[in-house]
Amino acid sequence: MDNQHPPTRLVVPMQRGAYQNNGASPWFCTLKLGTPAQPLRFAIDTGTNMNWITSTLCPADQCVHFSGGRFDFAASSTFAFTDCLRRPYSFGPWGTMQVEAACDVLDVPGDDLVDIQLFLTAAYEGEQFKQLDWDGGLGLPCSSAYLENRSSFVLQSLMREGQLAPTCPYVTFDWNSRSRNGTCQMGAVDPSKTQGPHLFLPWSVYNKLPGVEYIWSTALESYSVGSHLLARDIQFALDSGSSQFKGDDSLMRQTLALIAQGEHPDIVLGFTDGEITLGADLYNCLIEEGPQKGQRLPQFAPLGMTDLVLVGSLVMEHCYTVYEYQVVKCDREVYSLAPVGVWLFNRPDGPQIITRSSSKRFVPGARAVLNHKVTLPGPMAKTTSVAGIWKNDYGSVMSLAVSGHNIHGSYRSSTGSTGEYRITGYSAGPGATRTKSQPVALAIEWHDLGNEKPDPSWNWTSGLSGQLSVSPEGDVLTLSHLLVASGDFPEFASCGTYVDKLIYHRAEPSLRHAPVAPSEWLPVENALAGRWNAADGTSLVLSVRSDSQQRFGSVHGHFTSVHSSIATEISGFTDIHALASKLTLQSVSITVATTQDSTVSSLSGILDLKSDTLHLQVLASSSIAPDHAYLATKLSAMQFTRAT
Repeated sequence: MDNQHPPTRLVVPMQRGAYQNNGASPWFCTLKLGTPAQPLRFAIDTGTNMNWITSTLCPADQCVHFSGGRFDFAASSTFAFTDCLRRPYSFGPWGTMQVEAACDVLDVPGDDLVDIQLFLTAAYEGEQFKQLDWDGGLGLPCSSAYLENRSSFVLQSLMREGQLAPTCPYVTFDWNSRSRNGTCQMGAVDPSKTQGPHLFLPWSVYNKLPGVEYIWSTALESYSVGSHLLARDIQFALDSGSSQFKGDDSLMRQTLALIAQGEHPDIVLGFTDGEITLGADLYNCLIEEGPQKGQRLPQFAPLGMTDLVLVGSLVMEHCYTVYEYQVVKCDREVYSLAPVGVWLFNRPDGPQIITRSSSKRFVPGARAVLNHKVTLPGPMAKTTSVAGIWKNDYGSVMSLAVSGHNIHGSYRSSTGSTGEYRITGYSAGPGATRTKSQPVALAIEWHDLGNEKPDPSWNWTSGLSGQLSVSPEGDVLTLSHLLVASGDFPEFASCGTYVDKLIYHRAEPSLRHAPVAPSEWLPVENALAGRWNAADGTSLVLSVRSDSQQRFGSVHGHFTSVHSSIATEISGFTDIHALASKLTLQSVSITVATTQDSTVSSLSGILDLKSDTLHLQVLASSSIAPDHAYLATKLSAMQFTRAT
């Protein structure tokens, strides 16, 4: 790299492209890659730990994107591949690229050349990519420790080559959405823009999803939509490569459901030392290109990242944003970067989204470079998921798969009737640790999925609720069990609800039992469908669908507690053959998870087809320390009548 200039700041002009409904930031810069230099559009992306560019490795029908640029590596005399393998690189639910590792030179403003390692794309497809306003991205992870090992860290390289002073470890973004112009500045802060209401977000590692520790995350004390508190003690991340709110699936769906009620609620992000409030006029955005062009849509999307709220330009366009690092000098001209945190300052000419300032003040100027090793905060206590194969003392085997907080799977019983049966349910909060359990609620439909001989238990259901705990002897799943026998089974059991405590341990690795994949459900008429109200104000809105062979009913809908007006999703089962079996009682087992207090519940019982009343026993479980396991699950009863 040419390093004839003294250390200074680097100012990169940025532009706002068309806002599209794909979750990616519309902001990009134009930089030149290769020799001779090829102008290409790059995002400067604090939400990734690698560099990449769309390239001519892609066939004509691949890598189609709105910006349209491709790096012609064969035309660059300074280009070289650094690996002989092509491999996938995943952005999670957003999409996957096929990439090859390479290196070349990047021409940055000031006509300086910096050596860069990056990925060349060989294939990608999908609607998200089609709406992309840029050709590639330059990653700015929170620390050099989390860098993808086949990419270079441009900020670190500029310090090493003497183009930026390590005493000014800042990256700032100043985006003006009205003029559609802005800057990214490295190595300096504009003091005139660090006045007035501000927010400091100290970095803390997010590791609920392994491999994304590089994001600029911080503790989020509360997340509210209008008057509804949806979550406490989760995490927040600010990502310059994103636009909309993304993250925890349940939170994003609940947010969209509340917005759909038409009351235009504020989104309030409560931090330990500050607060951000976004009104509906800021999160309902006009889509300027793409399939939804011309529509104004709320910008929230599930991303499969448990207990995380992530956002980008939706917030950053209204703030002067400073990402601050701590530089550690390991050796001569060898610098490592550790995260300090993110500073936000209200733009004086825009909406004042910082509604409570931090007490900590930003002091512009040089920062000390450390000469000793720094230890990054370690991961939180290792958590254990309920996913896997479990066996109880009766010899019954349960196989569970987990997606976010949703559980599905299958059950093989060795007591009474034998066969394979469907499971659905929820967990809450993070996985179990040595010091705290994870609550789990499940519903089982006792209609065999195979070719067993029919018997009266095929009309029955079960509700289970309890705890996943971790002990020195291994993982234990302890569940209170209510078996709902809606009709007599001669010589086995009479009609009634039976109580048991089931203890499961992980099965031997050699015991293979894949969970049954979710079915495609078909609408079916059933007496359980409709709205049901309890005397205390709790309500259920239920719909019933059947599997393709009409063996059993899958229950979906919403649960609204008297303690909260938030409608929470339901998953469960019911008997759809009660009338055909000449029964007056229809078994029901549903499950629900409430994010606000990290509680899961199974509600199991019967629908009395004569009186049209719904009688449910509730097993509610919450996370608890091992010493208080006897308080983990609470039993109550509820009666519902049909709303008229």
